[in-house]
Amino acid sequence: MSPHRHHHLHIDQAVAVSAFAGVSAIASVYVYFLIFAEFAFIEHARLLKNPVNLTALMIALALAGVVGSLAAARWYRPEKGTQQLSIGFLACAGAAGFSLMARNLPLVLIAAVMIGASLAWTTVTLSLCLRPTLHLKKLGIWCGLGTGLAYAFCNLPPVFTATPSTQTVIALLAALAGFVVSFRLTSEPAKPSTSPEYRQFGASLWVVLFLILVWLDSGVFFIIQHVQLLSASTWDGTLNLQGNAFVHLCTAVIAGLALDRRRLPLAVGAALLALIGSGLLLNGSGGALPASRVCYTTGVSLYTTAVVYYSARGGRPWLSGVLFAVSGWLGSAAGIGMARSLQAVPVAFIVTTAIVAIAAFVTRHLWLRHIRILATENPFGIDPRKV
Repeated sequence: MSPHRHHHLHIDQAVAVSAFAGVSAIASVYVYFLIFAEFAFIEHARLLKNPVNLTALMIALALAGVVGSLAAARWYRPEKGTQQLSIGFLACAGAAGFSLMARNLPLVLIAAVMIGASLAWTTVTLSLCLRPTLHLKKLGIWCGLGTGLAYAFCNLPPVFTATPSTQTVIALLAALAGFVVSFRLTSEPAKPSTSPEYRQFGASLWVVLFLILVWLDSGVFFIIQHVQLLSASTWDGTLNLQGNAFVHLCTAVIAGLALDRRRLPLAVGAALLALIGSGLLLNGSGGALPASRVCYTTGVSLYTTAVVYYSARGGRPWLSGVLFAVSGWLGSAAGIGMARSLQAVPVAFIVTTAIVAIAAFVTRHLWLRHIRILATENPFGIDPRKV
């Protein structure tokens, strides 16, 4: 074998290892979040002899998530990113193990703080390691594959229908798997994206859009989960769960392909339409429930892949921290808080969501147009005040 061919094989192998590590780490984080932090842990608290107040639990999770996200942004160091990520995965595993022993309100609240803080730290740190590991050319498809595999796995019938304790053990194992692959990730400094989407104004618009999506998703999810007819139509039966897994995986991969072609607005807009459609269909007749299920799974996979990609592509610690703190943790808590006593998503909220999202998209379009005009008039970026 020629040295040239051997060199190419070595490069291909290194790329494959990096891709496997990145996809596995994304899947590990989202399996932990979906099957445990958002599901099994809540159910565990509800099944105690003295059920824990859900409001107190969600507040503890959300506040710890906000603090953990901002702490990760504050103390992230590229030269230590891999070690910081591995510590985060270990902390996630420890939090899951501790939750199995929590049998009263104080211990459950402590577990909530541990889960929120460790998961937030790990999520933000991982997002900052993805671009150096996976590089920009195929970042979208790898983010989509990792996200889609996590959603598909959590919707497998044996996993979805397992007891909260078993699901907690699965989450613990997922965190340990993330710990193992974290050492194959790269955290050396990557050049931050120069796209206008990451300037302060553009980033603020995306934080608002993702906040709307997470809020809507969390509200729809909580309503489906706690209304018997909706839950049965969405998650009861092997066929429904397998269908959900298939839609999640395919949609996430398609979203990744679109993102690699710089179609972030398209992916986020489609996710918004799908979730709005799901919310409206939930208010309709029982015959619309299958369509609502497909809309919901499609919208969730689209926007989740977009969140991971947007944060990873930016390469900015504080943007990632604020994005996950505000859009992720506060948005999730707000959605669940809104839906606690509801049987359907309020039409007024859906209309308001649509208006705010359209306003954000229009504002973004006009702002980018203004930037392009300025660049055309002043192609060398010379400040006339300094001439």
